[in-house]
Amino acid sequence: MKSKGHPKELFLLAFAELCERFTFWGIGNQLVLFLIQAHDFSDLKATQIFGIFTGFAAALPLLGGYIADRWNYHSPIIIGALINSLSCFLIAMQIPWLLYIALGLVALGYGLFTPSILTVLGHTYHDRPHLRESGFSIYYASINVGVFLAMISLGYVALYFGWSYSFILAGLVQLFGLIPIFWYFSKHKGHLKHHPKALKKESKLLLTRHQKNRMIVIFVLTFFTLLFWVPYVQSTSSMAIFALDYTDRLLGSFEIPPQWIMSSESLFLILLAPILSKLYPFLQKHKKDPSSSTKTSLSLFSLALCFVVMMYASFHIPDGAKEAWINPGYMVLAYLFMAIGEMLLAPIGLSMVSQLSPKRYTALLMGLWYVFVGLSYYIGGTLAGFMNRFTSLFDFFGVFVLIAAIAGFVLLLFSKRLTKLTKKEI
Repeated sequence: MKSKGHPKELFLLAFAELCERFTFWGIGNQLVLFLIQAHDFSDLKATQIFGIFTGFAAALPLLGGYIADRWNYHSPIIIGALINSLSCFLIAMQIPWLLYIALGLVALGYGLFTPSILTVLGHTYHDRPHLRESGFSIYYASINVGVFLAMISLGYVALYFGWSYSFILAGLVQLFGLIPIFWYFSKHKGHLKHHPKALKKESKLLLTRHQKNRMIVIFVLTFFTLLFWVPYVQSTSSMAIFALDYTDRLLGSFEIPPQWIMSSESLFLILLAPILSKLYPFLQKHKKDPSSSTKTSLSLFSLALCFVVMMYASFHIPDGAKEAWINPGYMVLAYLFMAIGEMLLAPIGLSMVSQLSPKRYTALLMGLWYVFVGLSYYIGGTLAGFMNRFTSLFDFFGVFVLIAAIAGFVLLLFSKRLTKLTKKEI
């Protein structure tokens, strides 16, 4: 009998996610630069707003997951996408007081969209669990195709045509992303509806010891993701400022948009995804695939290397300097290590939550994962605001080396114990 490959639905959902992330991170990844250049905000105020926005946005999937588990998984996706698109058009108006309302709406749209589409994706792999991590890696690549295309196109449009046109383009892409969503749900809507009697009956069932152990693993690894994302948030906050003020961006007479340098991480993620999607099934076949906890610890070590590179790039920048002309190759190398860490953590973590969660709590626990991501973004964005208050940039980036490296070592010590709690490799 021929073995099943990836479900065709993966690619429809991946394209929808690509468009949503194009829009959401088209706003999020450019927000610090937008606030500094278009609204004349200070670095501290811009990074604080970035931290509040991304933190709030990443926390709302908990609410979105709660709603989806009790309503359905298709309506929140459609409503969330429409809200995202509207928000882009509001930001494009560049009215200061309207900006905050628009950012709040973007966060709401993201919170509704994200847990539902991930739950739908997990459902498509119910009969092929051996391909789950590989599928989530492919799916995660689609996210980063969206982010990469957003940073390249929106960064160019913002620099040479204006910020308003940049956000209008982001809103139009989100509307385009609704096409595969409507098609998918026209074919599968019936399978994604909840049955109130069955849901009520299931909710009365007590969790088994095995389910409780699996939830413990989810909670522990979710906590350690916080220690990954706090340094990671610097990629679009303090490192965005570094690309803007401290990097040589002139290529002859052409000025390279800082977003292009920042987009290198997404490009590396895209290149890594097909490699890992083939590697994981190969390792599983030979029973050498590391557990989720081991992969998470390795992701933290890779992230630490990212900031070692940033420390080296900052070494010769005088204390208190407002500008410098550092070779952008250092940032590209740093983003490579960051991408390796992200690919070892994010798709694996999402796959883990979808696999280990009790069915009635899947979307809710997806939301919890994003709550911790949101807390990380708030903390990381706040820390980025103190970039120029450190004695040197070398010391500033050194803080994130310590956070990632120490967390990686601690998690590695408990890796085998966490794996045992699931009674199988996770």
